[in-house]
Amino acid sequence: MNSVYDFLEEFEVYLNRKINEDIWVYSGHTYFGSLLIKNLVDKRKIILKPSDSTLPVGGKRIQDFMSKTPTFKRHTIDNYVFVTRTFKHISKRLAKANKQLTLISVDFETKSIVVFGSMNIDLNILNHIIEFANNIKYSISYDFEGLLKHQGFDKEKNQVITQIEERQDNPKVFFSYSWDDDEHRFWVLKLASDLIKKGIDVLIDEWDLDRFNNDLHQFMETGIRESDKVIMVCTPNYAKKSNDRLGGVGVENTIITGEFYDKKKSNKFISIIRKYDKNLTDSLPSYLKTKFSLDFSDEDIYKLKQEELIRKILNVPRYKKPKLGNLPELKSNEI
Repeated sequence: MNSVYDFLEEFEVYLNRKINEDIWVYSGHTYFGSLLIKNLVDKRKIILKPSDSTLPVGGKRIQDFMSKTPTFKRHTIDNYVFVTRTFKHISKRLAKANKQLTLISVDFETKSIVVFGSMNIDLNILNHIIEFANNIKYSISYDFEGLLKHQGFDKEKNQVITQIEERQDNPKVFFSYSWDDDEHRFWVLKLASDLIKKGIDVLIDEWDLDRFNNDLHQFMETGIRESDKVIMVCTPNYAKKSNDRLGGVGVENTIITGEFYDKKKSNKFISIIRKYDKNLTDSLPSYLKTKFSLDFSDEDIYKLKQEELIRKILNVPRYKKPKLGNLPELKSNEI
């Protein structure tokens, strides 16, 4: 089992063995399509929507599907279950707020399943997900606390419910840079490697282009659009290619500027100056010349600048802003 589609196929096979118990599986499920089932206990219909994207699935994509799919195969949908490899944090929050929504994250390397919004689906459906996980020897955890009696597959035992630890998701950043020479290219990869070791998930052509079938335009467009931050490694050559819209850098900057002037997204872009000729701004594309940039040109303070970059990515300042205090009591003297 190597994909979410394989996972859903096997889950369908498992459910078909349960027909006439408490589940009905509608026929016509295709390999790349969704699976529709009915809970015979309360007649509720549940659609399972797969996605094998290696990028986290966001809340907008989920909401768009739900709003555009009130019915499926002429049946009104009562619950939506999205199955993919990983979700953005906003999607998990959405599952807490929307009682129609459940998310299933599948990690094929660690053989583990995480269910978000598990309280939003009926107990017997959750029981089947748990039993299926046990059958394929995957660990499974849930996003609510305590113990819950799961008697769908083992009436002698209570299934322990694991509380998922709430923590900050690893941010995903996209690297935009020009291939100036081998030395510069290695420097960019070294910075990307250092960030990865610090928990930053880097998307860069050298290591990730094959995940997009070596389609450079799809890689750039999807990477820039779906990453949490975009790091632009600026040099005089990068600035020229950006301004003249040349090569891959030109394509990337066309995509970047489309979002850059959106006030809600402008904080997404971080420019760093790798090297310059006379002035720091020589390395910056025209639209970045008035924006703050990190100066990485001095190798002696590389570690210091790397920490500053990580703080920018995580939005964690070096010094915490104090809480607003009470105004002092001031007295005035008479004239």
